[in-house]
Amino acid sequence: MGTVEEMHAMADASGTEVLAFARYPDLERAADRTAAKIKEGFMEMGYILKVARDTDILAGSGYAGHEEFAEKRYGLDKGTVSRYIRIVERFSVGGSSHVLQERYRNIGFAKLSLMLHMPDAIAEEITGSYSKQEVQAIKEEVDAEHAVSDIEVAIEAAEAPEPERGGSLLERAVRQLGREQQSLYHRLHDIYTVDGTAAMVMDTLAPQGDAVYMVRVPGTGRLMLSLSGDAASVTNVRSCEKERCSAEDVRAAVAGIMYPGPVKESWQQEYGEPIEPMAEAGPEPAADGQDGKAASAQQKGKRKASKVVKAAPPKASGKKPGQASDGAGGPAKAVAEEAHPEPEEQLPGQMGIVDFPEAIPDAHYEEIIEAPLADAAKGPDGEAGAPEERAADVAGTEAASMAAGAGGTTVDRDVQSCGKEEEAAVDAALRMEELWMEAWGHLEGLRKYFAVWDSRSIPMESLEKIYQDAVSLEVGIERMMDMKEEERDGQEHHAQQG
Repeated sequence: MGTVEEMHAMADASGTEVLAFARYPDLERAADRTAAKIKEGFMEMGYILKVARDTDILAGSGYAGHEEFAEKRYGLDKGTVSRYIRIVERFSVGGSSHVLQERYRNIGFAKLSLMLHMPDAIAEEITGSYSKQEVQAIKEEVDAEHAVSDIEVAIEAAEAPEPERGGSLLERAVRQLGREQQSLYHRLHDIYTVDGTAAMVMDTLAPQGDAVYMVRVPGTGRLMLSLSGDAASVTNVRSCEKERCSAEDVRAAVAGIMYPGPVKESWQQEYGEPIEPMAEAGPEPAADGQDGKAASAQQKGKRKASKVVKAAPPKASGKKPGQASDGAGGPAKAVAEEAHPEPEEQLPGQMGIVDFPEAIPDAHYEEIIEAPLADAAKGPDGEAGAPEERAADVAGTEAASMAAGAGGTTVDRDVQSCGKEEEAAVDAALRMEELWMEAWGHLEGLRKYFAVWDSRSIPMESLEKIYQDAVSLEVGIERMMDMKEEERDGQEHHAQQG
């Protein structure tokens, strides 16, 4: 084994750059710097590309821009270049440096790329201890909550039972967690019955030291309960409202959903329904003859489970969101209620705005945002079926009506084809169906708003959305009236020709 001086001499003789280490601490510091560069070198590249984008430094280089520079010289595609720069802007010190903020150290490029799609209030709870799959699970929960509209959450809030509306974010999160994770409720109840400490509660909730529980509270949205060591936080995924909590706060919230006696009685007293049979069983006892090492190995295996628990999907009950279940019926009844919903009661004054045309400015039909085709798969009468099938039925009715106006006789399509006239009738029927579906969508939007808000509490942004729906509904109805007038004129023309 050679000495340090001999290795330095060999490196110097070869003409290469010399890394001099007089003592072990020098070697350690150099290794740490290199390891950091390997792990977070993407930050330097991101900063370099940001400079290339935001300044004129590439002038005269032969490259048209920073994307061409990155692709031709380093083989980086546009998507990767964009992520490099956005990570620097979002997570670096000062938003324009090659150094990551302390809280985002040791996370890595792949996970930071996923975190770009999360609000700061969510991203700041993620540490390097979470795997890429766990970060992906958190992102999926954020995306799922953003797919739920504000009006749906408002309707849930109006219909939610009183216990689910109040309390702190922590209390609401813990209560919903106990409902969704009944086996976890059982383990926490065991701790409660022996007056367990806050440390015991935290160890049960986060056996690996860190954990994230996603729960969805009707009328509130998804809550992210993050636990790390002896601290916790609860973040509202929709509003980004956050509560910081201590371990003792978590223990108190858990105690708030527990009652003396057997776990099934405690559960029923808290949630008003019997606990599922599978959840009544406690932790499995060790098998006969199992030694301590085997039990320890089994416990280690369990602790390698994901540290992120996603919100439980809503139970299919065939009822509307927020409607309490009465326990009657079964899957068949739920399907029947979904397929044949009861007609909703018309709200008084719902269409009052069309009675005051002076309040609605001039608008063009092109301003209406066309409804997605999937939303038009169910008509206003609740019938299922593709729009083309429903429109074809309408086309047949329209064609028959035209024939009746011409002479009161039925046309045999197999003998006498209408040619272009028939094609025009089908096109008109399809267009009428599209207009009807659009108008129905705007009407449903108005119905939901008027069902949730009243004149004293409605916010300005909701009034603006109501106004837009009302204008679009009025324009759509006017267009349908125009088409009906054109159809009537055509029938009169046919009658005169006949």
